[in-house]
Formats: sequence, C-alpha cells, structure tokens
Amino acid sequence: MNIKLPLSLTFLIIVSVSLTDTNAQSYAVEKENFNSDRYNDYSPVHYRGGMVFCSNRKHDILVVYASPDNLQSSSMWFVPLTDSAAGENAEIFSEELLTSFHDGPATFNSDGTVIYYSRNIEVDSRLRDVFDQENQLGLFRAELTDGIWSNIIPFEYNSTEYSLTTPALSFNESRIFFASDMPGGFGGADLYYCDWVDGQWQTPVNLGPNINSTGNESYPFESESGILYFSSDGWVGYGKKDIYYTKQIDGVWIIPINMDARINSKADDFGLITDKNGEEGYFSSSRKQNDDIYRFVTDIHSFYNCDTLQKNYYCFLFYDESFMDVDSLPLSYEWSFGDGTRISGIEAEHCFAGPGNYTVKLNIIDNNTGNTFFTQSTYDVDITDAVQPFIISPDLGLMDQQIEFSGLNSNLPDMEITQYFWDFGDGTKIKGTEVGHTYERKGSYTVQLGVIGKKDSTGFMPKECVYKQIEILEDNQALAIYFARQKGELEELPVMDEVDPLAMSPLYSMTEAMEKEAVFRVEVLTSASKLSIDTALFDPLRGAYDISEVYLREDSLYSYTVGEASSVLETYPIYNDVVSKGYENASVKSYVLADLAEEELLELTSSFGEFSDAYFEFDDFKIGDASYPILDRIMDIMMNYPGIKLEIAAHTDNMGSFEYNMNLSQKRAQSMVDYLVEQGVEAYRLIGKGYGESRPITSNTTEEGRSINRRVEFIILNELE
Repeated sequence: MNIKLPLSLTFLIIVSVSLTDTNAQSYAVEKENFNSDRYNDYSPVHYRGGMVFCSNRKHDILVVYASPDNLQSSSMWFVPLTDSAAGENAEIFSEELLTSFHDGPATFNSDGTVIYYSRNIEVDSRLRDVFDQENQLGLFRAELTDGIWSNIIPFEYNSTEYSLTTPALSFNESRIFFASDMPGGFGGADLYYCDWVDGQWQTPVNLGPNINSTGNESYPFESESGILYFSSDGWVGYGKKDIYYTKQIDGVWIIPINMDARINSKADDFGLITDKNGEEGYFSSSRKQNDDIYRFVTDIHSFYNCDTLQKNYYCFLFYDESFMDVDSLPLSYEWSFGDGTRISGIEAEHCFAGPGNYTVKLNIIDNNTGNTFFTQSTYDVDITDAVQPFIISPDLGLMDQQIEFSGLNSNLPDMEITQYFWDFGDGTKIKGTEVGHTYERKGSYTVQLGVIGKKDSTGFMPKECVYKQIEILEDNQALAIYFARQKGELEELPVMDEVDPLAMSPLYSMTEAMEKEAVFRVEVLTSASKLSIDTALFDPLRGAYDISEVYLREDSLYSYTVGEASSVLETYPIYNDVVSKGYENASVKSYVLADLAEEELLELTSSFGEFSDAYFEFDDFKIGDASYPILDRIMDIMMNYPGIKLEIAAHTDNMGSFEYNMNLSQKRAQSMVDYLVEQGVEAYRLIGKGYGESRPITSNTTEEGRSINRRVEFIILNELE
C-alpha cells in the first residue's frame, strides 16, 4: 500500500476578532545610581556581590596621565550592588593592579580568584604614555592570594604592533574572547578567541565574516546559555556602536541579531552582561553624553536560529498496488480508516481529524451482506504533529485588517510552556498565546513565534522558536488578482505529490503472505476457549466440510476454519455456502503454512509437555513408550507441511560432567530423528542436536529447576520453500 499527500493551497479570509492577551513592553532600562555625574563609567562585570567597572573618575592613589581635555585614563573600580548609596562608595578595585595608564575592562573566573584584564603594555616609563601609538593595549592575568592580587603575567599573544583588549572568559572558562586590530582581520578591531588546551591558550582564531565587519567589533560577553553578546559600529543598527548577539552552532556563528531599540540608542551602546536567560543585566551607553552603566530587565525574550514552521499533514491518498479483479463476483473494495470513516474504491483520499494512532484496512466487502469477506491489507498509521512551536494564522492578509495568530497547537512534549512571544517582522513584538496584529504596509513579512518553558533546577529557561512568511496585500482588488494568478499556476502543478509514509507500519499484507506460501480458508467462528469439533455449533457444516482448528496465539483465540484454496477469490463459493448455512460473520483468512506448523508444534508441546523425562528413561537415550504419541503427531505435522525442516534439540541439567551431558543429549536427539526417518520422514528434513547443560532456562539448584532444564525442543529451521 502507498500513501500520497494532496498538493493544495489554502487561503484563509481574515476575520477581525478582538484579542486582549498582548503586551508590547520589551525592555525596561534604568541608569544605575553608582554612575558619576561628570566622568565615564562603562564595561561592568559581576564580582563577589558587587560590580567591577571601568571609570576615568579621579582618585588620589597614583598620578595618572590625562588627555588633552584633562580627562584621566580609566581605572578599574568596585561597587557593592546591595548598597543604596553605591555611587558614593565606589572604590579602586585593586591597588596592586592599578597603573598610571589604562586599566580594564576585566573578566573573572567563576570563584573570582583569577582575573584577565586589559591595560597598556608599557606602564613603567613616563615616556611611553597612554597616548603613544606604540604603547599598545594587551591582556594580563593575575591571581588572588590571601586577598592580594599578584603574579601578574602578560598574555602570550600580546604585541607591540597591535592591541588586544576587552577580554571575556566563556562560562566554562575553556575559551577567552577579546578584540584586536591584529593583521589579517576584516576591519578595524575584530573579535577573536583562544581555546584552553593542555594547559595553555591556543593560537587566536578570528570569529569570521559572519561576526566581524569592516568596522569595529569589541566588548564580547558569553552568557551561561552560550549566547555571545558584543558591540559593533560596522553593522547597520540604531546608532553608533550597537549591541548584537549570536551563537556558535555546529561550528558556525549565526548572523548577529541586533538588540532591542530600548537597549540600542543613537549613541554608543556596548559592554553588555546578562543572566543565563537574558532576562536582566547591565550595559554601557553614552546616550546622555557621558558613558554610564544601565540596568535592564525584560519580559520579551530574544530568540535565535529559529526553524522554518513545518506543516502538519492529516490528509492522505491511500491506494494498494496489488489488487484483484472482483467485478465478476458480488464483491467490492472498501477502505476503513479506524476513525469510523469508510470509503469505497481501490484508492481513497481521507483527512484524519488530527494526530493519533489509526488502524487502516483495505477490505473486500460482500455486497450481499455488507460484511467483510477478506482483509487484504492492514496498516498501523501513527500521525504525530511536528515537535515545534506552531503558528496558526492565514498565509495571506490585507493592510489595515487585523490578523489573528495562535500558538495553542504548539507541540513540545518535553517543555512546559510558560509564555509565548511574537515578532511580526515589522518591528512589533508582543506576547500572548492568542494575539492580533495589523500591518500598515503591504509586503512579505517573517512572523516568528518563540516560546519559553519552565526553569529547571539550575535556573535555565528552555527556548524554542519557529517562523513563517505571511503576505500582506493592499486591498481586495490585489487579493482577487493574487487568487487569479495562483489558480493559473495551480493548473500547471501535479494533482498529487508523493510523501514518504514514515508513519505507516504494515500489520498485514496479502502480497507478503503469498510470498511465504499462504493458503486461504473460510473462518467460521473464533472462540476464547477450545471447542470440541463435535459441538452442535458445527452441525450445519458436518458432512460437507472438514473443520480445522488453529490457535491464534497473538490474539489468544481459537480459529475454526473450513476449506482451503491457494487464492482469495477461489474461496468465495465456500464462503457463500457457509454464510447461507447461517454463519453470517464468516470471513476469509490467510495462513502461512510455516506459521501453522509452528503453532501446531507449540500446541503439541504445551499439551504433552517438553520435558525429556516424558520421552526417555532416567539416564538413558532409548525412546520410551510415552514418547510415541507425540512423535507420531510430529510425523503428521511433517507430512502435512512437506516444505519445513525441523531441528530436534535435546537438553540436560548439570548433574554429571559436561562431556557426559553433551553426549547423552546428542544421543537422545538422534534417537528421535531415527524414529521419524523410519516412519517415512525424509532424513534431510531432520537434524538432531544435543546441547547438554549449555542452555539452561532456569536455575539448576533445585530438582524442579533441573527437571525443567531436561527438555526437548522442536524448532522449524526455515520458511516454506
């Protein structure tokens, strides 16, 4: 059986409904109170309950160099974040790290005992001041020991030819990011990283053209969730320096995404740090002339690397390539879809209501009774929605008319969704499960739905997102023209497009059964318990048919059949006669002969038992009188199914030596083979094997267990030839 997907385009007319579950807030931004009034404060980093930042505010510890406009060079300062008067209590972070030149920005390891920071390379000579172009910036490392920062060492890739600055350790501390104008870059300053391998930093790696522009990139910061934030004046943004974010996926950096307009202004915005989920953090901005540090919080989350929305398909065309000509008989084909729907014909298009597990059958129906004559194919069809956030919306809309969007059909079984976030591609971002939006301009827009889940035990918040395109037209005239063009294009498209039926598992196929040498019989009735062939239930058939019993182990039913044919349609006269005798629910079933033989063997051993004590005297291999009835039944099975080959496997317990048990079991198996050959079974169809004590099925520590292990098994070796 095959399955196809109808190729069709569906356009939904927009209905305006008022939805109120929206919130247009993005970022709340507030200037921190520890900023100075006259000086520049920038590049914050968390440190032990407070914040280390750079500032050119004055201090009295060292004489420092000033610029021509009398501004001092920057130093690293510390302020506790729990102090409401923090601005008044900011102090030099470390006198041991203080120089008369530029100090900072900095980055710390997780416990705050190691610092990497930027400063001028030459700090001892007054002749090489901060404004000397040959006094480059470099990175330095120091350790905190007994409250003192010491063991200051330069980064191995510092140079007097170019600068390295704005360092940032990755969250797992295995990588350090920094900005540099070293040769070979893409612009002014580029972003680089070094990986920590075998106790040392590896050669710097440029982040590449997806990140670095012809301008300047600097101030990197990687959050705990692996998002890399940085500042750039080379990408198109809101002003001078803007803050962007990206992520490395499968070794490739995705194209940077500009932060919200509340974060990025027309001035310089840079030096952002954030928590693992991007819900709150700090950044630097010159939006009020001086560089100041701002705190932000948000309830609109940013999403990256979104997948294209996958459509969920519930409509399929079913057909079977192997079908019989039933027109000469009062029979017809009918599909049953397991949801109450039946459609006549060798092929049928059907739409399921939604995801679920359906048993689909292709039946041959008796037109006289309406009952199923034979089930030709049976399939288990498992329809599941794609695991993704899901956007319910029209693909087409008009300007100035509200379009409704819903995320209710999102299918993320491993995520407990807590919020839905929408980006409509026109600068509008709102949140809500069901929302409405109106576009003011025509065009093609990318609509993005992002969802966040409940935080886990570490505080991490999972995120998933998808996007789809929506076309906005100017008016109804444009809509009519659009439909007309689509209609013309559809005439050139094929009616059906085949789909790989990955969701379909075959349960039964007549074609496969025939390949295994099947026969067809008319099933009169089934019973959960074994019936006597002499029961009055079979009186109408007596004298006309031999009644056969087959135990259907998979269904735990006894099946009683009459007649036998090599094709389905040959059984119709028998079926029709059986129905006329009052067996209205009769139907035709196929039976693979090898399966029937195996069922008979299983039934035989369950009736007689399979313990070798029933066949042989203790510690002997000669066949006992009790074994002849079962061996004679096995001979009958071999004669009824001449295509099968049989292994007789004999086993022992572990009493005695291993070699003795192997020899005894082999002789017992061969004794049975010899008897069956004497009775007329061809020798090539039988093989006797002794396994001794090598294959116990239970413990040999008790007499009951040893008795079970002393057994004989009858194994069919092949499918019928």
